Amino acid sequence: MTEYGKWPRLIVAGQPVSREQANEILIRTDLWHMATNDRAWEQEINLLTEEFGRPAAYDWARDKERPRAFLEHLNAEDAWKSSFGVLELHYLHNEQIASAYIDGPHGWCDWDGKIGCASYNIGKWPTRAEVTEDLTVIAEAFPYLDMHVQLIHDEPDGEGDVADTWAVKNGVAALVEPAGVLDQPKDNVEAAVFGLLFNPIRERGVPLERLREALQQVRDNRPS
Repeated sequence: MTEYGKWPRLIVAGQPVSREQANEILIRTDLWHMATNDRAWEQEINLLTEEFGRPAAYDWARDKERPRAFLEHLNAEDAWKSSFGVLELHYLHNEQIASAYIDGPHGWCDWDGKIGCASYNIGKWPTRAEVTEDLTVIAEAFPYLDMHVQLIHDEPDGEGDVADTWAVKNGVAALVEPAGVLDQPKDNVEAAVFGLLFNPIRERGVPLERLREALQQVRDNRPS
């Protein structure tokens, strides 16, 4: 057991960021583990990121008999992510490039620069220490962020009470006393089902050219 239960709701509200800031956040906070049902989109992402030095996708058919091959691939992936300043986070990733989640791509920042979310759970069994560590890393990496973050206790109806609230501003993340829930949890089951049934590109979160722009920007701005 943790302070929050198994699936606490993530609520975020904050000041919007610029296009360039959104590019940076969404490249550096992605999991970069593209596991979707949209194989064509995965291939497009893989081909694009290979142009930016990312190792080619692991070939299970070719390398399954080489015990060290997968470890070598993981190490190469980690080196590539490090070169782009991708943050090591426990729970507070954004998945706005590709996602097999029922609502598709999601996160606390979007490509329009909006900071906020209320429609998904953070993940299994997070602890206060882990979430605080994530927010400290995020605040230091993006000191222009001005937002509040809450976790809502896991309840059967998804609408438990506020467990913890953090303020993120000027490069610092700190627990604060909540002044009430930042936003009401939102679930759009009808839209999710419609997407599953009728939207073949529901797992795509960004046009390929915008992703290219973001990768180029982040690479060019990284220390040499």
